[in-house]
Amino acid sequence: MAASALAGAPRRRTCSGSTTAPTMAVRLSAILLSSICLLVLLNASHVESARTSGSFHWYNGLFVFGDSFADTGNFLKADLSEVTRQWYKPYGCSHGFLRDPTGRFSNGFVQSDFIAKILGRTKAPETYRDTKENNGDKFGVNFAVGGAGVFEVPRKAPTLAKQISSFKKMLDGGDIGKWQLKESVALVAISGNDYARVANMSSESEILDFIGNVTDEIAGGVERLQKLGVTKVLVNTLHPLACTPWQARPSNYTKCMGRGNMAALLHNDDLEKKLNATSSDSVYLLDLNWAFTNIIDPSNPHDIPQVAKQFKSKLKPCCESFDPNGYCGQVDEDGGALYSVCSNPEKHFFWDDVHPTQAGWEAVMEQLKKDIKDFLHITY
Repeated sequence: MAASALAGAPRRRTCSGSTTAPTMAVRLSAILLSSICLLVLLNASHVESARTSGSFHWYNGLFVFGDSFADTGNFLKADLSEVTRQWYKPYGCSHGFLRDPTGRFSNGFVQSDFIAKILGRTKAPETYRDTKENNGDKFGVNFAVGGAGVFEVPRKAPTLAKQISSFKKMLDGGDIGKWQLKESVALVAISGNDYARVANMSSESEILDFIGNVTDEIAGGVERLQKLGVTKVLVNTLHPLACTPWQARPSNYTKCMGRGNMAALLHNDDLEKKLNATSSDSVYLLDLNWAFTNIIDPSNPHDIPQVAKQFKSKLKPCCESFDPNGYCGQVDEDGGALYSVCSNPEKHFFWDDVHPTQAGWEAVMEQLKKDIKDFLHITY
């Protein structure tokens, strides 16, 4: 290759019109170029060999849909309220070091960040909101918005269907390349916002029908993503709803309370049946219910799993509002804090009344990491 590169190098023309041999700089440039070409060819050969042997798999895009478990800043920043608290301190306070809040519902990283890390990235792809202001992240887009569900909610967060429509719009407009879908992963993180309306339902049959409607919408969204070209879809199960600080507070955070766990199990069973009917080889259920329960409510209290031992506070949140109906980050008219923050968030599973700390998410995703990598054929 070096010889042919030099042979094809341009010859410098003199003022008299004759030509001379290439200068030393040109020769060195040609040699360098040929070396780079050789390295590229060798690397391409290595990657192709690794792909076929199953020891390497690279994904071109991660596309995130859902709610606050996955949102990394899609909800617009506005004056402090329960809806916008993620844009204000103490959110973003990671392991005792104050950082600027990023719009994540935690003290640091959230679930979508850990999914991205499994795919070899440092954090979740940029938000859909940010893609409107720049050229976009070539790796993917995060469409998830805190408070979202499959149906319209009071916060007016875009539903799962609307988020997927935004994805389709970017795809149709060329903002997301079709090449990105050839090896792509989607995360669907729907965490139970729709079930707030169950409190107004009186009969068991009405509740079961509503659960079926919710799971229908999730399964329909997954099928739609597949038809648009996404090759692998990760779908969250519902975590144990009765084991959030919001539910456990009346017991002084000593036990899970309410019927939320049963509702979550019914939801998860129904969702699994519907997704299995869709396509089991390209859709994988992330068992958040098991991963959360393993930490905060293990079945055998005398044999606590190792992953749970790092958390001294499993149900009590790191950031706790003084008022049971208040929220983390709430302040009075003079700006005084109406909440308290622990000094050791890494020892708390929950950050606020419903969301895990960064350490909590890391412990959850570490339990699921191997199965995710197996499903995605990732071995590095």
